[in-house]
Amino acid sequence: MTKRVLELKGESAFAYLELTAKAREKGLDVISFGIGQPDFVTPKHIREAAKRALDKGITGYGPSGGLPELREAVATWINENYGCDVSPEEVIITAGAKAAIFAAFLCVIYEGDEVIISDPSYPAYESVVRFLGGVPKPVPLREEEDWAFKVEDIERAITPKTKVLVLNYPHNPTGTTLTPQQVEELLSLAKERGLLVISDEIYDFFLYDGVHKPVLSDPSWRDFVIYVNGFSKTFSMTGWRLGYAVADRRIIERMEVAANNMYSCPPTFAQVAAKEALESGLDWFKPFFEDYKRRRDVLIEELSRIPGVSVVRPKGTFYSFPNVDKLLKLTGYETAEKLVVDLLFEKGVLLLPGTAFPFEAGRRHLRVSFTVPVNKIREGMARFREWVKSKIREGK
Repeated sequence: MTKRVLELKGESAFAYLELTAKAREKGLDVISFGIGQPDFVTPKHIREAAKRALDKGITGYGPSGGLPELREAVATWINENYGCDVSPEEVIITAGAKAAIFAAFLCVIYEGDEVIISDPSYPAYESVVRFLGGVPKPVPLREEEDWAFKVEDIERAITPKTKVLVLNYPHNPTGTTLTPQQVEELLSLAKERGLLVISDEIYDFFLYDGVHKPVLSDPSWRDFVIYVNGFSKTFSMTGWRLGYAVADRRIIERMEVAANNMYSCPPTFAQVAAKEALESGLDWFKPFFEDYKRRRDVLIEELSRIPGVSVVRPKGTFYSFPNVDKLLKLTGYETAEKLVVDLLFEKGVLLLPGTAFPFEAGRRHLRVSFTVPVNKIREGMARFREWVKSKIREGK
């Protein structure tokens, strides 16, 4: 195998799906706080649109950049929600937001280019940068300041080789976000220092506190921004594999070539459904949003009752990122990975170790996804709490 492909890493969350399956094979009733997938089914009106498309025979190839009508719908969606000025030619539809991330990096990274990425971060950023011969430059988020991504920390990390600043807000795995002022400061820094910005904003509608200001709000975004979003989270369309990116049309044209070489085109009938999703609006989403907000509050309450656990209240996404440094010491565990495996097979509760996310900040943390109902959150956290107390009594 090539050195390059050996640099490419998978997303560890999927490995824990396999462990969960093994635990269930042993007869355990598993409550999973693992993979980041909404637990509501893709809404009926979206599924029905896909069925109609299939019945019409919309099953063949389409343009590599996506169906024109969906590109137009995405542009309209962004412009109406955020007051931007995106045109359809500045949109590419991709086979999931991950493909948009991959294609974006493919278009702008040269060997040896440095890319600033938050620590911790979504795994795909680091993996793809290394695969392309780039150099990830982790900048720690500040837990003591609610996981803030500080301008001064980024500025210190910039060198003559720095090419790209990666933003992700609301943020996976911490649940933090950027205020409108922070977005403006970061974009001003990027322009001043000649950096490209790749911004993953797929959790924009899972924001419980504050206001989301997209990078596309900058009037000169075409000069230095690639914006990434998708349908997986808000519309619960994870298995449909549809994402999109927005950038200057010259970059979009090259991303289309990359897409053509990777997967030819996104699935056409699914794109018809995605157009329906955008044009139908989000009235149906409001009760789900309120439920997730309540889940967040319940989870934080329950985590705070577990000895040795401290947690920053997430402002967005459906993740919390509790600090378990004291818990590990209390229970005698050297690593969060070992704790996670034992908890799963002894109590049927799956959490993700923070080491599933690059780089160093996650070593004494867990990611807990609140994509299960409130009663399951309470039950799962009660099992976790009792397990911790038993380990402390045993002296592990």
